[in-house]
Amino acid sequence: MGQTNYKGEIVNKRTQEKIPFATIGLMKENIGTNAGEDGFFNLTSINKKVNDTLIISCTGYETLKIPIAQIALVNNANNFQLTEHQTNLEEVIVTNKKVWNTSVLNDFKKCGNSFITSSGYQTQLAQHFSTPTDNSVLTGIKICRMSNGILGPEKTIFRIRVYGFDTLTKSPKNDLCSEIIEVKSSAKFITLDMEKFKIKIPDKDFFVAIEWLKIPYNENKTKIKLNGSEVENITYRPSIGWTDNENSNVEAWMLDYNNKWRPMFRTSGKTSVSISVTVKY
Repeated sequence: MGQTNYKGEIVNKRTQEKIPFATIGLMKENIGTNAGEDGFFNLTSINKKVNDTLIISCTGYETLKIPIAQIALVNNANNFQLTEHQTNLEEVIVTNKKVWNTSVLNDFKKCGNSFITSSGYQTQLAQHFSTPTDNSVLTGIKICRMSNGILGPEKTIFRIRVYGFDTLTKSPKNDLCSEIIEVKSSAKFITLDMEKFKIKIPDKDFFVAIEWLKIPYNENKTKIKLNGSEVENITYRPSIGWTDNENSNVEAWMLDYNNKWRPMFRTSGKTSVSISVTVKY
C-alpha cells in the first residue's frame, strides 16, 4: 500500500532504438533500477514524493532529469528519449615509441575477506588511481570478486566506467571513455585488455568504476531476520573485494541514485578495493 510504480522505455532520441541497461533513479528517495535488455523498466517507489525527480543516465548519452509531476502513472506509457553525448574526447596518438614504461597501480595479491556489493541504493563503486605522469594510456584492468569455494563464482553482468578527477571535491568527474564497456563473467579474477579503447589519462589522477546493473540476472536472494520476522534480502552481483593494501593515499567512492559521489572507508585502515590497473607512458 502506498507504493507508486513508474514504468516506461528508454530509447535513443535520434534512432529510436531501445537502450539496454540504462540507470533510472529517484533523486530524493535515492532508489533506482536498470532497464532490461529491451529498454523497459519498472521502478517502485515506497515513499511517495510528488516533488521528487527521475534521473536517467547511460554511457554515451546526456543525463536526463524529469520532475515526477510530468510522468504518467500508466503501464509503459512513458517514452524517455536520451540524446547522444556529443563530446570530443582527446584522441590517443600512437607513436613509434620503441620502449614504453609500464606501471601497475593498486596491485593486490588476494581479494581479502570482505566484499562490497549493492543492495539497490548504490549504482557505482569507483577506485582512485594516480599515475606517474600526465597523458598515460590505460591498458589493463584487474578485478577480484567474491566466489563460492564449492560452487565457484556466480555469473554477473556489469559495466566499467573511467572518470577524470575533480580537483575540488577529489571525486570522479567526467567520462574518459564514451564507449560502453560491458563485462559478462563467472571468473573470480577478471582481467580486461583495455588497449582497444585507447583511453588517455590527461592528468595523473583518475578513477575506474564498477557500474552495477540492478537486473534479475545479477540478483542474490537471502533470508534475514528483521524485527523478529524473516524477510527476503536482495543484493546485486558482482561483490568486489577489499585489497590487502593499506594505502592511505588510495580512495574508494560510491555513487548513489541521486547522482552524488561520496567517499568510502574514512574510518578504516583499508581505503581501496580490489581493482588494479595497468598504464603505459
